[in-house]
Amino acid sequence: MHHYSPQSKTLALLPKFTGFMSFLGSTFIFQDIIFQKKPIHRVYHRIMLGLSISDAIASVVNILSTWPIPAGTQWVYLASGTTGTCTAQGFFNELGNLATPLYNASLCAYYALVIRDGWSEDQIRKKAEPFMHTIPTVVAALIALLGLPFKLYNNSGWLCWFAEYPSNCKENGNCVRGEHSEIFRWVHYVIIWSAIAFVSVQMYSIYRKVREQEGFVAQQFDAETTRRGTKAKKVAVQAALFVGALYMTWFFTTVTRIYQNVTGHNEFALLVLMAIFFPLQGFFNALIYIRPRYLRCRSRNPGKSWRYLFYVALHRDGHPIHGTPTRGSSLPMENRRDMRADGRRRSSTASFYSTGNSKRRLSAGSNYSSDGEASGSVADTVNARADESEFRKTNKSKDEDALDAVTEDCDEDAPQVNESDDSADDDGTADDVEMTVAQEDRED
Repeated sequence: MHHYSPQSKTLALLPKFTGFMSFLGSTFIFQDIIFQKKPIHRVYHRIMLGLSISDAIASVVNILSTWPIPAGTQWVYLASGTTGTCTAQGFFNELGNLATPLYNASLCAYYALVIRDGWSEDQIRKKAEPFMHTIPTVVAALIALLGLPFKLYNNSGWLCWFAEYPSNCKENGNCVRGEHSEIFRWVHYVIIWSAIAFVSVQMYSIYRKVREQEGFVAQQFDAETTRRGTKAKKVAVQAALFVGALYMTWFFTTVTRIYQNVTGHNEFALLVLMAIFFPLQGFFNALIYIRPRYLRCRSRNPGKSWRYLFYVALHRDGHPIHGTPTRGSSLPMENRRDMRADGRRRSSTASFYSTGNSKRRLSAGSNYSSDGEASGSVADTVNARADESEFRKTNKSKDEDALDAVTEDCDEDAPQVNESDDSADDDGTADDVEMTVAQEDRED
């Protein structure tokens, strides 16, 4: 019977919990984009989709931890696999953990093109997006596939990865597998550190641009310049948080590898920190992804607890703030006023303008008959505006401002409109608000 040390058990079990947390975060982002953003027409959401998929793969690898390592491997707690299972885990380990930071670099490049260079969504889609997906997937798949013919995937501690077998076989020259594992490890880390360096440079350029815009806005009194400067700053904060998640994920891993190469042995405390933070990027990304939604909810509900607000932010379609409630849910009376008679939610701006205001317009008697029906001239105006609104929705400019597009996911003050609600126009102008109010008053 094998006797395993507490250190061995700790390193085998910790990644299962942190990997599961990361898996939940990645799958949340995935389902939110797939089911709530259809069709996925924004570059940001497609990059986040790729990032969440690659991180979900890496999270599953960490959940499995020592299980795929060949049974009977000395000092490895819960090792229950075979050489085949270890090879499979090593392949997906390399695929997921290499693609994830490269997708982080793509996301940062996207933010840089939006904030620093002022590219439109259409420019990014045509000129940059193909590279944003091709580089992470092709590079990660190529390195992962090269590990198969060289038999590089073996037990490396609490995961299967690039490692020699038997352990320390290079000293004796009797390696059965993984003879070139050290070379591939260095290739792996050079790619990772290059991605981190690229992200750091891009974030610095974004910071410089935002500071420059702040100085320019301070000298101007133009409303549009101020608006764009505020948007750029909010988007830059969101970008910096994603970069911070990347740093937190790879910091202790990098320190551990450097320590191993310098001293020739492992430090248990560093391995524990690596086992905690290395699998958590999907969890960090999910918190950052829902942050703007949480801040929007908080700004609308200043008296609510953070648990309530977090619940609302997570349940995008199951709460009256976000849209149609789930079947069987009971709504507070103060939230039902934003629901239409047919179960569809009014736009946020329309609800604001229409609540309590339609009665004042009726009492004033302007453009409304005594029975509450809109007069002919108003009805014609409403129909004309509805046609114009529909034309704008189906014929948006291909040169849509990417800053405006991405701000919807970063601006905590912007009204949140249910994307499936046809009554809410995308731009939320005053004309569209009045059009929606008039339509709802007629229906009421």
